[in-house]
Amino acid sequence: MLRRLIRVTGILLAIGTVAVLSAAGSAIGMAVANGSFQVDHSAVYGNGTLFEGSVIETAKASSRLQLTGGVQMRLAGESRAKVYQRRLVLEQGLGEMESAGGFEVEARSLHIVAAPGSLARVKVENGRNVLVSAVRGALRVTNAGGVLVARMETGNSMVFEPQATGATAPTRATGCLLEKDGKFLLAERTTNIVLELQGSDLDKQLGNQVEISGKAETASPGTAGAGQLVRVAGIKLVRKGGCTAIAKKLGAAAAAGGATAAAAGTGAGAAGAAGAAGAAGAGIGIGTVAVIGGVAAAATVGGLAAVGDLPGQGGTTPSASR
Repeated sequence: MLRRLIRVTGILLAIGTVAVLSAAGSAIGMAVANGSFQVDHSAVYGNGTLFEGSVIETAKASSRLQLTGGVQMRLAGESRAKVYQRRLVLEQGLGEMESAGGFEVEARSLHIVAAPGSLARVKVENGRNVLVSAVRGALRVTNAGGVLVARMETGNSMVFEPQATGATAPTRATGCLLEKDGKFLLAERTTNIVLELQGSDLDKQLGNQVEISGKAETASPGTAGAGQLVRVAGIKLVRKGGCTAIAKKLGAAAAAGGATAAAAGTGAGAAGAAGAAGAAGAGIGIGTVAVIGGVAAAATVGGLAAVGDLPGQGGTTPSASR
């Protein structure tokens, strides 16, 4: 009888363990705050369990999210986000991500992915603007269609405004015009990405710093490392030469071109494309210098990278639970 009782008890314990693990299987982490906040529209004080798709809304205090995959996130006060195992959708306010790799933040249709060990801050501003800062490490920013619109390194801060997408997305970019494997490339200086260009008379500006305007193509670029294929409608000279170093870095050619600013394409088609690109970035404010993949982008000084603690962040961890 004793053996039978022990065996039955063991079976019951095993069943209970499986049941507990199954119940906890959908939990993806925990939120902790020095004050009250909401999880799935229910008031929480101290800490609460997070599940796939949980909605977190902070009040005055910030909240720290700890996910089972090793990702750590912080939300400032007055922020709202929806959290999943592999991504966080920031709907309002300011968030900070310390990535374990493969995790991303979505904001206004943009996707921000941090390299392992990197620290990123993302703020959804009024209107359609998204401010992104690489506090530490490297970030990749893509649009809703997966097109790379910016690469960011430590200390970089940029403000983005998502615009049109797809084949109609306008593009305006500035950088060095290079040639590699028979294809023309533009090393975009603001967003730190490489564009593959198609169009006439590009060879006249080879090796020069130029500004191009055109339309994004649906086809993928044929050059490794290029983020987007662009059909150029207009091109103008910004500065002659100065592209040797970047050409060497990319393994591309930067032969000096003989064209001048007056000889650059400035026809009606070029003006129309430039106007479309300019209109796309009109709402982002002064300093707009690039529109990539239908996303207007401008570099900012300092931005969120210079911020210490998030607004509303406290120094101690509460012990109360949901």
